[in-house]
Amino acid sequence: MPGPSSAPKMGPQAAQIYSAVARFGGVAQLVERFGRIEEARGSIPLTSTLRRLCVATACSLKPRRRRRSRTAAAVLAAALVVAACGSNSEAESRYEGLAVPASELRQVPDMVLTDTDGNDFHLASDTQGQVRLVYQMFTNCPDICGVQLAQLASVLNRPGAPANVAVLAVTVDPDRDTPEALRAYLNQFSEEFVGLIPDSEQQLTDLQNALGALASIKVFETTTTDAHQMASEGGDMDDTDMSAMGHGDVNYDIAHDARVFGYAPNGYGYAQYPHPTRQTQFDHDLPILAGITPEAPAEAGL
Repeated sequence: MPGPSSAPKMGPQAAQIYSAVARFGGVAQLVERFGRIEEARGSIPLTSTLRRLCVATACSLKPRRRRRSRTAAAVLAAALVVAACGSNSEAESRYEGLAVPASELRQVPDMVLTDTDGNDFHLASDTQGQVRLVYQMFTNCPDICGVQLAQLASVLNRPGAPANVAVLAVTVDPDRDTPEALRAYLNQFSEEFVGLIPDSEQQLTDLQNALGALASIKVFETTTTDAHQMASEGGDMDDTDMSAMGHGDVNYDIAHDARVFGYAPNGYGYAQYPHPTRQTQFDHDLPILAGITPEAPAEAGL
């Protein structure tokens, strides 16, 4: 599996990420630095959202006039912090990531998405017998998505890393992320990563519900009007409607749940990995997940 150092045809975004990685001495050191910052702040950045809410944001947002969009993103971030505290409260967990309590175990969603070749991809059956690392991202994400993907590539390229691991990168921006764009973006990190595109916003919502992830939120970069507020708050207007009003192309960022959801070969999700998760935590947990056989009962991974 190609690691970050051998990424082909590196784009400007990936080049910036790897430049930062080199400056701090590697992916592990870069994430470690993020971790120390977050521990000092007492926060748990599970979401890619506004800088004021998460110092290691995946959406480098410019100042907005849209206060309600800020509020929506703030609610998402606050809810994720509460969820993280609850998930990590059980004592003596065998995982160094966020252990999922037995009462909250979920199986890998039995859904069909579209891969970057335009083919149907069955999340459960097409990855049977593997560890699935499901990560939500989008190609216009300026930093954290790329850092997380670079870290996963680095972890899986380390000597002794389990071979039966599939990284499933699901875009939360199906309107803009074409199969070609998503494939080119992921190839900057690893050609082995599986890029997946929901067929609709509804399917994305269904997937997030099945994962136990919070819904992604579009944060629009527009002037404040009632129409724009309607669009950003989940009204009936979409980007095409807004463009038709004479506003041209609509720019937006996406606040989204940035956890990596870890599923064992038996299909159960036992651990989650928010940003920043240290590389040593993945190194510790992946062999445990990979060692759970496909036939093992749910309690085998607890």
